[in-house]
Amino acid sequence: MEFRIEPIGFVKKPEDGRIFLHIDSRFWDATLNIDKFSHIHVIWWATGFDMPEYRTHLQDVPPTEGAENSGVFASRSPARPNVLCLSIVKLVALNEENRVIEIDQIDAKDETPIVDIKPYLPSSDRVDDAAVPEWFKDLKKRYTK
Repeated sequence: MEFRIEPIGFVKKPEDGRIFLHIDSRFWDATLNIDKFSHIHVIWWATGFDMPEYRTHLQDVPPTEGAENSGVFASRSPARPNVLCLSIVKLVALNEENRVIEIDQIDAKDETPIVDIKPYLPSSDRVDDAAVPEWFKDLKKRYTK
């Protein structure tokens, strides 16, 4: 079985504080109508953690008060068997001429490879009564109405 992931673009964080997803020209047509969505999922590759010692790291303590040691599948740790990360971000603007999507935030570093983008769909991506461990209950909500 062949398994290949190719970056579709890269995160860019210039000094002015704005954040952009620079999309490779080969994939730009895939952004058609993405600007009709307020939020998108960005799947990215945590390149700084793409080393054998991080790929065998199976447990971690989440960086929040009172957190317990947990498996990486129960955390957002970038150290994991496959260093794929997921962020839900607000789409700020689309610049077709430069093939960039401006977003509000992402915890990826500058030059981080983008693996995929998907639209955020409130009908299927939101769970009203989701359960989380005690140490995640008081986290500040990022997006509210």
